[in-house]
Amino acid sequence: MQNYEGCNCPVCKKPLSSSDDIVVCPECGAPYHRACYEKQGACVYEHLHSSGFEWKRPSTAPKIHHCPSCGAEYTGDQLFCEKCGSPLHAEERRGGFSSAEGPLGGFGAGQPFGAGAAFAADTRGEIDGIPVSDWAAYIGPSAPYYIYQFRRMDATGHKVGFIFSAAFFAPIYFLYRKMWGIGILAGVINLLLNLPAALMMLAEFNIFFVLPVSYETLAVIASVCSLLLSAIQFVGWGMFAAWLYRRHCAKQIRRIREKTDGDPAAGAALLHKKGGPSKVVLIVLLVFYLLSTLLTAYLTGMLL
Repeated sequence: MQNYEGCNCPVCKKPLSSSDDIVVCPECGAPYHRACYEKQGACVYEHLHSSGFEWKRPSTAPKIHHCPSCGAEYTGDQLFCEKCGSPLHAEERRGGFSSAEGPLGGFGAGQPFGAGAAFAADTRGEIDGIPVSDWAAYIGPSAPYYIYQFRRMDATGHKVGFIFSAAFFAPIYFLYRKMWGIGILAGVINLLLNLPAALMMLAEFNIFFVLPVSYETLAVIASVCSLLLSAIQFVGWGMFAAWLYRRHCAKQIRRIREKTDGDPAAGAALLHKKGGPSKVVLIVLLVFYLLSTLLTAYLTGMLL
């Protein structure tokens, strides 16, 4: 029956699917819905049987495919299942990433795991009422990965889209993606929740200052803050970073399009200019973290 899926029934002209009760003319091989064939009472090509007519699948008939996850039918070149949101092509199911967007989901990690083909850069349709081409122009080289995440959210109805780099390096990730407010907030939260552990380290090296509480109490507070920080990083930033980035992009794209209303070329140019990641911020923050680590190691050596 697989060969008949997507072909039109000669009687009702509606496409045949795997769930239909299909019968085939024993003379020419033409497929029908059983109800249609019984209603017709004979093959519509009966007058051609004497000449040796043989039904063949029309070249224009769309081929029916099945989602590898849930089995739902789809036609054409859809990227994601409308029922479960899963990728519909083998190269996407292997988890391929473009050369500019790796599995870490943020810092352009390339293909460290030997992944397959890249996510398809399908710029058709809209997301949140915004043309996908505008999303691609604003996001930059990593657009295929994020468009995949956003469409999966729409298909599943979930806001979760885990990004490893946001889970481990939230301030750097958000600032790199030009999400200044959330980046600063994540940095302040990290600083405050790491403060008790820093005070403990200073106390262990006998640096003179007055502890706000006893050392034992401070150790308990530091443990609680460490657990809280882990929860915020993995559950908060890691799982919802893609959704937060989606909101940020939508807001910025709409603002740019309003500013350049009536001039599509100027709008596209401004999307490219204002969007994309900030490599300068990434370099500055990485240098800062490196210098901080070296300074900490130097001071630790001085105090030992």
